[in-house]
Amino acid sequence: MPGLFLILAMAIGWPCAALKAEPITLTYATNTAPVGLRGMAEKAFVEEVERLGNGKINVEVFWEQSYLKDKEILEGVKDGTVDMGHVNINYYPGRLVVNGAITLMQQGPKQYANRMWAYATIYDEIPQFNAEFEKYHQKIVYTYSVLPIAGAFTQPVSSLGDFKNRRVRASSRWLLKILEGAGAIPVNLPWADTYMALKTNALEGIYTNIDAIHRVKLDEVAPHLLIFKEFWNPVPFHVTINLDSWNRLPKDVQEIIQAASANSKRLFATRYEPMLNEIVAAQKKAGYQVAFAKKEDIDTWLNLPEIETVKELWVKEVSPMMKPAEARGILRKLERIVEEGIKKDG
Repeated sequence: MPGLFLILAMAIGWPCAALKAEPITLTYATNTAPVGLRGMAEKAFVEEVERLGNGKINVEVFWEQSYLKDKEILEGVKDGTVDMGHVNINYYPGRLVVNGAITLMQQGPKQYANRMWAYATIYDEIPQFNAEFEKYHQKIVYTYSVLPIAGAFTQPVSSLGDFKNRRVRASSRWLLKILEGAGAIPVNLPWADTYMALKTNALEGIYTNIDAIHRVKLDEVAPHLLIFKEFWNPVPFHVTINLDSWNRLPKDVQEIIQAASANSKRLFATRYEPMLNEIVAAQKKAGYQVAFAKKEDIDTWLNLPEIETVKELWVKEVSPMMKPAEARGILRKLERIVEEGIKKDG
């Protein structure tokens, strides 16, 4: 009888719980390709969501800005153009200005698990950061990190002193200000124009994470590298989801996404650890000159007065949203959490 009832229900179009539900499709926009460190990190999350979903969830990924440009993604997630998106804080200095405080932290944990601990603790203990994302109608569902900072130059470089009087591009206005303090000539240039600028010597150097330098082959035209192994790229690379999209999801699907986030962070940590050595080996094999910053270079950078200057500039920028005492309290919390993360490295 149950079998006959099912056949009858299907024949006349009655809804039936026994019928398999259609999978939920979530759209996701990112500016990276599905290769290299960033591609691996984001694929790890997407694939884990689909694996744990076991047919319940599909993620349709728009790689390499194929649907939204990198600086459009925050608004694209906000208005529901896509369900999820990769959000880089540095792309939105006037909109994610509070979150920008994280990018002021020059030195951070080296071990991947400790970086993830630091980011999680920051967002747990400093509610102003999540509140700013909520203002743009989205929440963070996954975070990952990239390799340490390096300088790649068209001419030989062996110390921080070699930055002096060279035209150098960095990923944020805060870093540009600090580079100026180190004696460099700061250049604000779109990322897409960097390769040609280095090739034509309009730009003499770039200061960013080493995996980005290698992924887009900037080391081909700037083959002299100085790696600051102690300096993280402090920008947390977030995947966010539209709040309406999130709230429409069944509770079990929300739990799947949260579990996928935790699992993929652990999985990616094992892939992350050998990557720096692999990139350095490939660069040396290609004939590039690779050096690591010495302790005196690290100490010189960390003691540049411009680091405190940019913190005070940030305090002034957020003054329409909070009092200076609150802003400085956020910076103190950030410093404490990051220091704890560094101690966890041992």
